[in-house]
Amino acid sequence: MTNTELLLIIPEIIIVAVAATILLVSAFSSHNNRWLILIIAISGNLAAAAYSLQYLNIEPTPIFSGQLTIDGFTVFFRFVFLLVSVGALLLAVDQLEKIPFGEFTSMVLLSSVGMMLLVGATDLIMIFIAIELMAIPIYVLTAFTRYRSISTEAAIKYFTLGAFATAILAYGLAWTYGLTGQTGLRSIAERLPAATEPMGAQVLLALGLVLVGVAFKIAVVPFHVWSPDAYDGAPTPVSAFMSVGPKIAAMAILVRLVGMAFEPLLSNIEVLLYVLAAISIIAGNIWAVQQKNIKRMLAYSSIAHSGYMLAGIAAATATESTNRPFHTLLYYAVAYALMNTGAFAVVFAVERRTDSVQLDALRGLIQTSWMPALMMGVCMLSLMGMPPFAGFFGKLFIIQTLISAELTWLAIVLVLGSVVSAYYYLRVVVYMFMRDPNPGVQAVPFRIPDSLASVIFAAGIGSLGIGIFSNWLLRIAQDSVFLAGL
Repeated sequence: MTNTELLLIIPEIIIVAVAATILLVSAFSSHNNRWLILIIAISGNLAAAAYSLQYLNIEPTPIFSGQLTIDGFTVFFRFVFLLVSVGALLLAVDQLEKIPFGEFTSMVLLSSVGMMLLVGATDLIMIFIAIELMAIPIYVLTAFTRYRSISTEAAIKYFTLGAFATAILAYGLAWTYGLTGQTGLRSIAERLPAATEPMGAQVLLALGLVLVGVAFKIAVVPFHVWSPDAYDGAPTPVSAFMSVGPKIAAMAILVRLVGMAFEPLLSNIEVLLYVLAAISIIAGNIWAVQQKNIKRMLAYSSIAHSGYMLAGIAAATATESTNRPFHTLLYYAVAYALMNTGAFAVVFAVERRTDSVQLDALRGLIQTSWMPALMMGVCMLSLMGMPPFAGFFGKLFIIQTLISAELTWLAIVLVLGSVVSAYYYLRVVVYMFMRDPNPGVQAVPFRIPDSLASVIFAAGIGSLGIGIFSNWLLRIAQDSVFLAGL
């Protein structure tokens, strides 16, 4: 370990140090220091983000004997995870009064460190460690409102299925090592062709097991069964966090796996990715149509969005180019983080007032709180893919890549899925703008805490802003992928 290697992971070290400091503050203070803890956490995230800026255009730099690689791809996602964790903490600071906020903050930050390490992992052992560091705090966060039976039940289901997925992933990684004798992703790619000829079935088994373990984290069909219950049972700030962070991190490591380790098997991987993307888009949208619980609707919606992102990865792998267009995933990740976090934030604001997450709770929201209603409308239209919002350009870039890769049928599936999604997204808009409040709810303005309002406003404006100025973010995404050599 050299000083240079340590310098390259300073952002992760900062976040771990902040998480430990917050635990000490919580342990040795008898006062409610929620705002002090929030300031410490946000300051740490800002420091980590500012330090990362100098590495935005860095050439791929392997560190720790190749276990991690710091490149533009890694740094880009660092910013995304730091942003998402700040959003989750702002949602929770003044709203979840019955939970120990210091411990909550530490769990969010440690999970974020796992995500930051995962996107830079270029070794099987580091991938496994990072995935567990990301996932275990989220199991805890899901059960943080343990006084609610639904929260405990969701955590048990999530943990149980997560344990099965971890075992499958570990078995797949072990098979891969056994076949190639390597744990580095580049080294595996070099050894796979020699292992494929005499042991083709074993190689495909190893590949399948690894992809199943990653697919669970992405929550694509049929590995999605945990997500509706987990999203519904978890505290809403946790639902917002887990619906974005782990999904994007797992997508990023999937890019590393298919673009590096399993590149010699792309002909086998492509078909599987096409199928998983198509069925996730179709099934996620159809199930979402049936939901009256908004959190469950957003859970099934996120499955469809997993399909959209997976379609982008599939199109990139099918492109005959030395520089595959994985940048569509990076753009879509930012757009998805903004619009999904904003949607959950508004749901949380309504839940605090009505103690309900049913669709009826949104009736007449424009009459009682116009800003959340407008921002929710922006997020719904963006998730649906309506111009000029970010979601439209995210889907457009993926569709262009699909057509370039001669996957027109998958592009049609994506478009039809978006058409179906218009029903349940616009239904939310109709309830907010065209229905009167419930008889038991007075149509009088209600105040939203500043911390919650700031997340709602930032997410809505961000979804509009990166839609209008999409070329700026797209160029950064393209440069990040190009410099990473993916």
